[in-house]
Amino acid sequence: MTIALETRSLTKQFGGLTAVDSVDLAIQENSIFSVIGPNGAGKTTFYNCITGFYEPEAGDILFYGESLVGLSPDQVTYRGISRTYQNIRLFANMSAIENILVGEHSRIRVHGWKLSFIHPA
Repeated sequence: MTIALETRSLTKQFGGLTAVDSVDLAIQENSIFSVIGPNGAGKTTFYNCITGFYEPEAGDILFYGESLVGLSPDQVTYRGISRTYQNIRLFANMSAIENILVGEHSRIRVHGWKLSFIHPA
């Protein structure tokens, strides 16, 4: 089986507080995986490290064997990883499909009047 996403000893600290402490994780390609825990356990901080919003103090994050550490959020998104937030409805004046299409903005290219969706290999 191919490992799609892996963290090795991932650690994130804020001052003297360790929010994520040496997390090792391997998620196989084409699997469904969940991170659960109580409030304050570091789940959001963990996701923010993976998506490039935070840079970890230690460890590595690998996406199909390529390190994501040090990449900006847009560079991580270009490689195929993004996140959503807990907003029920991001744009109240838009339909559900229009809200979903907002998430495709990084994959849409306009050529004349034709839209094409770009998915990197």
